[in-house]
Amino acid sequence: MPRESTALPLGGFALDRNLPEPLYQQLYERLKDAISSGQLRPGVRLPATRTLARELQVSRNTVLVAYERLMTERFATGQVGSGTHVADRNGGRHLDGSTPKTTRLPTPPGEPRRTPRLSRAGRVMLQASHAFDGRHLISRTPTQPFILGVPALDLFPAQLWSRVVSHRASRLRNSLMNHQDPVGYWPLRNELATYLGLTRGLSCTAEQVVITSSTQTITHLLARILLEPGEQVLVEDPGFLGARAALMAADVVPCPVDVDHEGLCISSGESRYPGARMALVTPNNQFPTGCRMTEFRRGQLLDWAARADGWLIEDDYDGEFWSGSPFPPLQQMDTSNRVIYVGTLNKVLFPALRLAYAVVPPELVDVVAAAQYSAYGAPPVLEQAAVHDFMADHHFARHIRRMRQAYHERREACVQALQAQFGNLVRIMSPSAGTHLVAGFPPGTDEHRLARFSRRSGATVYPLSSYHSTGVAPTPSLVLGYGATTPEQATLGVRHIAAAFEQSTRAAS
Repeated sequence: MPRESTALPLGGFALDRNLPEPLYQQLYERLKDAISSGQLRPGVRLPATRTLARELQVSRNTVLVAYERLMTERFATGQVGSGTHVADRNGGRHLDGSTPKTTRLPTPPGEPRRTPRLSRAGRVMLQASHAFDGRHLISRTPTQPFILGVPALDLFPAQLWSRVVSHRASRLRNSLMNHQDPVGYWPLRNELATYLGLTRGLSCTAEQVVITSSTQTITHLLARILLEPGEQVLVEDPGFLGARAALMAADVVPCPVDVDHEGLCISSGESRYPGARMALVTPNNQFPTGCRMTEFRRGQLLDWAARADGWLIEDDYDGEFWSGSPFPPLQQMDTSNRVIYVGTLNKVLFPALRLAYAVVPPELVDVVAAAQYSAYGAPPVLEQAAVHDFMADHHFARHIRRMRQAYHERREACVQALQAQFGNLVRIMSPSAGTHLVAGFPPGTDEHRLARFSRRSGATVYPLSSYHSTGVAPTPSLVLGYGATTPEQATLGVRHIAAAFEQSTRAAS
């Protein structure tokens, strides 16, 4: 029996016998366009000439002529016995040297790209994506030091995780392969409720825990179900741009409120935006400054929520990586069920996991469940079940302890490298915890140019002013993520920043 060909079937390449162009020309053009657009990727084997001729109901010579022209123009390669394959015209890389990730079909020459007719919601989401621009998107496979939002993937116990997932997958019952609860896998919710009670001091039951894909997803969902379009939400300034984008996509208005050494200035926010009914805060580790909200400000914030008949979304940013908290979470201090506590597993374990959680007041559980069911459906159950096993077998707690120590060491390496290169020119402005720090530079430093030159040199850093609504920071500063940066990378990365600083200083003079 002849071996079945693994070549790509191309029966969908219909040829029109009513056109003036010869059939071989039509076939050549369709194959060339598919190769040029990336639809047919390098290395893909084209069907045998006899097979394709039979599928297209043309003579074999028609296919041979088309293939020969493709090979002549280096769109394809072929030799006797191995078949015809799509050629790798760029050595597996784009012309700028980067590895291709996604392909967008090109607009035909001479035709402008058509703008689709969008709904109001579509226009709002597009605007939100522009607010959260590409400068703040993280690389999915970090290669440069100081990238934000990526944990220490080099220290993640990948083999152990693989065994946990494999063991769970081998024990999947029919009940787990059927439709699931839209707010998440019950055993994981129960495990998270216990964990949050023991480690963060939260008062909650498993019923109040909602599993979602990210903190941005749950922020967007909460804004949609608790606010009317156009209502105002108080956000920290400076603050996390992804949260602002999620709110904008929900058709509500993020209103920046100043942050000082005590946290969000709620009195200022209330006077400037008297109609606001929601606030989004990072009280235990403000992003990006790292300050902690004082007990007095926390009380003011809770009082405001009660007066405004509003809601507080408490994002416990990097909460796992603090050795202790001087104040309890807002959720624990809340006596009127106004606080929704959110956290993520994506930064604790790995970003591609796509699992986060929220602790919602009891009266919101059914509402959030209905909204999540209608908008997103249930999160993937295999990953949830594996995380439950990872936690129940105490691997999660050990991993947290190891990461806390590793991040302390990586921060120290980063600080020492900055001090060795810059001395008193640089001031570390963040507390000694979390996964990033803020480094202040001398007055007059163009932080945007410094960040741009640093990236070109090989260190991905972020201007602090880009997180301010005004685009201006009180002190020229850079935000450096050290979670995914080893001590050796930190030393090299700071050298790149030093070289960029010299280049930036020369450019300014």
